[in-house]
Amino acid sequence: MTPTQDDLRNAMNNLTHATDPLEPGSVLRDGKRRRTRRRLASAAGAAVALMAVTGGIAALRPAVDNDPAVVGSGTAIQDLDNALEGLKSGNYAFSRTGAYLVTDIVRAQIDVPDGYVVEYRGAMTIMRAGDTTYLKPAGAGTYSQPEVIDQLKNAGLPQAEVERYEASIAQLSGRHWLRTDERRLVAVAAVDEQSSLDYVAPAPTTDKPDITGADELISAVTTAQRTGDSITGTLDATMVDEELNLVIGEPASYYGPPAKSMKYQATLDGQGRLASFTLTLPGTLASQSPDDQPEAPLVITVTQYGGVEVPQAPAGAQNISELTYDLLARDND
Repeated sequence: MTPTQDDLRNAMNNLTHATDPLEPGSVLRDGKRRRTRRRLASAAGAAVALMAVTGGIAALRPAVDNDPAVVGSGTAIQDLDNALEGLKSGNYAFSRTGAYLVTDIVRAQIDVPDGYVVEYRGAMTIMRAGDTTYLKPAGAGTYSQPEVIDQLKNAGLPQAEVERYEASIAQLSGRHWLRTDERRLVAVAAVDEQSSLDYVAPAPTTDKPDITGADELISAVTTAQRTGDSITGTLDATMVDEELNLVIGEPASYYGPPAKSMKYQATLDGQGRLASFTLTLPGTLASQSPDDQPEAPLVITVTQYGGVEVPQAPAGAQNISELTYDLLARDND
């Protein structure tokens, strides 16, 4: 009997679970994705006191849902909010490292609504030129292991099906651009399996052109003090949307009380726009093993405002196959 598509898919699922996964370091940051332990703090119920800055005029952001009001000096809070205007224009370039579950972004050029290109560490790139989205995978992941095709052949699949898998695995190799459907890529990332697409940034849209994460972090700021073009203070990581994967989910359980007062530094350019934002993650807690190292900071660097060119459609792009979508949903199992 000829195997059905579901039979073939199940066979590949079994195959990927039966083979050793590749080292995820090229796609995921420091193996954090597989971490399940939580840092527990002993000081339960402690509250973070906001220290009013002496001198100057206090700047307050209204409290929301019983959250404390934000305290700063002069117009520091307003300056932070205003610094986001350049990103809201939708024409900028940036890089980002250190986000908890989002692969480091080596280069991103955004020109909403005409297009964008985001290149991730590990060489995966996603691009939209006009109305078409293109993907250049970082590699075939689990499917790149040489025994995969041998096991398919040994499983008794017809030669035509083996060749179809070979063609789809080749599409994941990263040698070619793939012409895709952006909505399908989102659906692939939503599959409850491990995929390189699980850890990419959301695509910029007219409604939300800023994909740096700076707006979400700045909205969680609790204290601010400006000196020249530098603004420093603390933010409450428990206020950051977990779905963005910028900081670990349930940061209060992971970091303890320091989660509510993480230190940051923002720098502004000559026009008051955000040039960089650095979030320092808490150091080693008493509950941690002495071998645990402090985590690298989350760093957003805006490298250009305006003048970002619309990316051109890559030459020689292939149409992604239905089977490649299926394999892409599980390429790091």
